Amino acid sequence: MSEQGDFELFSGPTPSEKKEGSDEKFQEEMKKTQKAIKQLQKEEGQAKGHDSNLAAIIVQFLADPTNTDLFLLISRVVAQNIPSELIIAILSLIDKNAHKEVKGLLETSKDSESSHEMALAIHQKDDFKTLPPAQKKAIDNWILDLSKIAGKKPHRILETLIIPTPQRQLSPMPIQLSTFILRKYLAQHQIDLEFETLRDFMQGVFVELVKKLEGLLEGQKKLSH
Repeated sequence: MSEQGDFELFSGPTPSEKKEGSDEKFQEEMKKTQKAIKQLQKEEGQAKGHDSNLAAIIVQFLADPTNTDLFLLISRVVAQNIPSELIIAILSLIDKNAHKEVKGLLETSKDSESSHEMALAIHQKDDFKTLPPAQKKAIDNWILDLSKIAGKKPHRILETLIIPTPQRQLSPMPIQLSTFILRKYLAQHQIDLEFETLRDFMQGVFVELVKKLEGLLEGQKKLSH
């Protein structure tokens, strides 16, 4: 399924390389990721036990040999200080532990109508209209959960998603990780879509997510005055 160039910038070690134990680059990246996760836990500054649980889910996900291809992407997202809740939400499409954790995080959250509208609007894309209903629903729910999780820490999420340049660039890291997670999910169901199609789709998701978060913060600002 891999198109040429998919892993040009984001390639990680293969499971066989991991088993051989001779890949120094892999070992170096593993150390960096572990260090980044520890740093992330410290910087979160809330409920240490809870943050430790989130970090443990990420580490457990990476320990699965079938997820080794996502190693570099996850390590770079972690190193970028993306809140652990959002990372877990991204992984939740293909990871049961992450999915369970996300549902737990959202148990006390109110369902946002704007989040629901965001998910439905994005899925009008022609490339996704042909998906089987079960997979379409699963992706809809995934995006809806991403939106809800991001809404719990809108300021922090925006700080880490937007690169401070005059053009206010979106960070490519969470978009790339989400793209590979989505492709992995579709592959599990024998569905093959072009990598560029999935990447453009996730780009659209994050653009809409940023707009939603900015609108949320603007609304909070007006209420405070």
